[in-house]
Amino acid sequence: MIDSEAAERFMNAPWLGDVSAECKRAIAAALDEGRATAGAVLLEQGQPNDHLTFLIEGKADLERSIGHGRRELITVLSAPAVFGTTSFFQPKPPTATVRAVTDVWMLTLYHPAHERLRLENPRAAESLAVAVVRVLSERFDLIDGLFSEFIAHHSAQNNQATPSEWSDFRARLFDERAV
Repeated sequence: MIDSEAAERFMNAPWLGDVSAECKRAIAAALDEGRATAGAVLLEQGQPNDHLTFLIEGKADLERSIGHGRRELITVLSAPAVFGTTSFFQPKPPTATVRAVTDVWMLTLYHPAHERLRLENPRAAESLAVAVVRVLSERFDLIDGLFSEFIAHHSAQNNQATPSEWSDFRARLFDERAV
């Protein structure tokens, strides 16, 4: 059970905008409320993930370890945000760490609660899945734009991969995945 202020913040998250109030209430009922202090690891790269987290207050860094203890900042998540999306729905550990930058307030959906939601309210579970797919799609579009911009900028400077090579790579990626 989560308190009323946490539920209100969850219900008003923009990425849940297309989800009905009834489904949002059902999802909220499946969540656990928690807080963590600045510096706490909320999701760890390479470790099994059993939860989907909704950040309702605070900021967190999304970072990746790239060898020899070096960390690369991917982005800063500011509430409202959701993370753990890719590793929650597939049995692979996350490829990045999420670390609280400030004290954070979050709501967490664990696998057993998600399974109960799927059985008891399939419409709410589907609404949640669609909302998460939208978030992932927006992130993928952002990554695609950033890579395209990077390739265009660096190919002009260094005579390296051209934008058409990037287009060819994307086409191969999707063709191979479709097989």
